[in-house]
Amino acid sequence: MKNYKKNFLLITGGTGGHVIPANNFANYLSSRNIMCNIITDRRGYKYLNNNNIKVYVVSSSNLNGNLVSKLFGFFKILFGLIQSFIIVLSLKPSHTISFGSYASFSPMLTCIVLKSLYKINLYIHEQNSIIGRTNKFFLSFANKLFLNFDIKSKINIKFKDKIYVVGSPENNSAAIINKKNKNIENNFTIFVSGGSQGSEFITNFATNLIKIIDEENIIKAKFIFQCPKHMINKTKEELKNINLKITLKEFFKNLDEILIDTNLAISRAGAGTIVDLINYKLPSILIPLPNAKDNHQFYNASILAKSNLGLVIDQKNGNLDKAKKYIYEIYSNREKINLIKKEFDMIKIKNSNSLIYKLIVDEEQN
Repeated sequence: MKNYKKNFLLITGGTGGHVIPANNFANYLSSRNIMCNIITDRRGYKYLNNNNIKVYVVSSSNLNGNLVSKLFGFFKILFGLIQSFIIVLSLKPSHTISFGSYASFSPMLTCIVLKSLYKINLYIHEQNSIIGRTNKFFLSFANKLFLNFDIKSKINIKFKDKIYVVGSPENNSAAIINKKNKNIENNFTIFVSGGSQGSEFITNFATNLIKIIDEENIIKAKFIFQCPKHMINKTKEELKNINLKITLKEFFKNLDEILIDTNLAISRAGAGTIVDLINYKLPSILIPLPNAKDNHQFYNASILAKSNLGLVIDQKNGNLDKAKKYIYEIYSNREKINLIKKEFDMIKIKNSNSLIYKLIVDEEQN
């Protein structure tokens, strides 16, 4: 099957943690002139940025809420199935990769139903440290399961022969590779973000932390602060008398440039965030979303914490003193910074895009 014509369909949706890796892999395929299409939901569409790739939007639901909401959600899923059948029948993909989220359910189910008719090869990529429910549901039907983190021990042993730890598809930004060495004493930059969904708790937590750092006047930090739109005016008012330099916005388009110049991050612990922290070699204060499915953000954060690459703060207590001490430690300890960079090099899986593609191609040739 060496001359097999490849036609990839990438299925994703929901948050940036699911959609961005799919978008990165789509860009990789496009750069190799390989046919590729994406199915996502309305939420996921905003993260996609390649004009060369056709994107299809289907209806989806997580079936949360009261009985009426669940009933409405059921009909949304049913409509999503109809949409998915029309799309898959027209595209006739040779390879389908699900990047998870509940939005992937209808398109993935459609591909399984049509698998024999069109000889569709099915793959799953899991970004988190706990396999998501949708990906777990379809695991039996997949040729291979690609993992961002080594969580093989958490997956049923009967699937061990289809598991490959490949990391997360990267955006191939050359800027990530060579992070600049800077004069930390004069330009210590802290990036604050509540993730792709925004976070009121992290905004309030960081605001109080900035006040403490400013009052104690031990370090001259600069803050790049991503803040939910409805909290921007309130946060500006609270920080108006602060002497530290603060840039406050709802969204930063030049995120690559910002992270290159960042020394420490305060954020949630979604899979996409963890990948960015690894790519940019950033120590971090991680505050896992407490109501995340299967508590996956806590387990994501633990991957960095157990390697001494980050501090995990429980949202229930929001320990400001612990966070402040960690910032001071990173600021003042150059040896620790160098050790952190080396540790990041050890855990990062490089060239994830080509590794995933090679595993798919090798399967065809065997």
